[in-house]
Amino acid sequence: MLFRHECKKILRSAAFIVYCILSLLFFFTNYFSDCTGKEDVGRDGLVAVEDHDLIMEGALNSLMEDYNSNKYICYPYGYYKAVRLKGSKRDKIREYLKEITGTDEKGFEELLDKGEAYYEGYSAEAQYGYHDIPVKENFSYDRFREIMGDVDDMLGGGSVYRPDNLMYSFSLVPMSEEQIQAEQDGFYKEDRITRGLARLFCDYTGIILAILPVFVAAWLTAADKKRRMEELVYTRKTSSVKLVFTRYAALLCTMFVPVFAEMVVALLEALSVYKGESMDMLAFFKLPTVWLLPNLMFTTALGVLLTEIFSSAFAILTQTVVWFYSVMIGFGQLAGRIGRFTLVCRHNTPMERNVFLESRNNFIFSRIFWTVVSLLIMLLAAVVYNAERGGRFNGIRLFGKDSIFRRKA
Repeated sequence: MLFRHECKKILRSAAFIVYCILSLLFFFTNYFSDCTGKEDVGRDGLVAVEDHDLIMEGALNSLMEDYNSNKYICYPYGYYKAVRLKGSKRDKIREYLKEITGTDEKGFEELLDKGEAYYEGYSAEAQYGYHDIPVKENFSYDRFREIMGDVDDMLGGGSVYRPDNLMYSFSLVPMSEEQIQAEQDGFYKEDRITRGLARLFCDYTGIILAILPVFVAAWLTAADKKRRMEELVYTRKTSSVKLVFTRYAALLCTMFVPVFAEMVVALLEALSVYKGESMDMLAFFKLPTVWLLPNLMFTTALGVLLTEIFSSAFAILTQTVVWFYSVMIGFGQLAGRIGRFTLVCRHNTPMERNVFLESRNNFIFSRIFWTVVSLLIMLLAAVVYNAERGGRFNGIRLFGKDSIFRRKA
């Protein structure tokens, strides 16, 4: 009875309607538009290989060019940033380059002069191209990674010199015929099409499920407090844990409805595009449920708890920061490389099955981790709710008459 009442209240709310509209718009403008034709690896496909010589040579020549122009392009939070170094930091880059190339001051100046000035497009600013600057013979790759890590730190992060990104920035080579065939076999035979498409579906949908649900959760909690609905439910002989978790279950069930509808549409689209091919008909329901529910659970739980303690505005602001960090921390790493504590798992391609499998254990751990964290947050929310119910706590106001920042007389 209580569960049905909560579901009806959510379904009739303006916040839920907006949530559904935005969710569907994101689905049709992103995933759906990407999957209207058959996937093909293509003859110009590239693959990252762990070739230390290739990585060091590419990174060295890139760093020489950046040093000469004193312009380093970074994406610290997914946004373009041109960094220019001065003083000791620029001198330190110079010393690192001399160490990697094994040159003294005179020799290094000669290497700088090897860069040929050229113009790109209609730009009047001369650029310098470095393509064949050699790395010192027998230079340690471990030392090279250490240097690149320090360079990335000096630049503020998000550069191509970040150690865990070196292979994907400087060691991409054309796929062989065997690799192309292996990718196609992985998609059609191993993934049976829909498993690969389901990963792409989860990649897009996981982004919005880490932010949109907080609005609905915050609205429901704040609306009940504003309308003093607590006074009605406080009189019922129902435990605070049951009340809070029933509302939580209602939020999860109702907000998963549009996601389920998108799963169905995605499957129908796959059946239309890949007629006659062997497909896993349940893939669009199994993987997305495991992948996406932890995102929905955590975002909803945090919204409920922070609204209960502070306010809906504070909950939305906090989750926006969490979402921004979760999405942007993996900017430029959109296939695989999922960490154990990754909230928004990315795999922005239906291909690269083996890349995803390399992170499979981390993926499973992250889904369990965020599920457990979500349940613990809701237990804390139940404790707070019970304290409010008993008149022992009335929330923390950050602004206004009773703000904790307001000077007391």
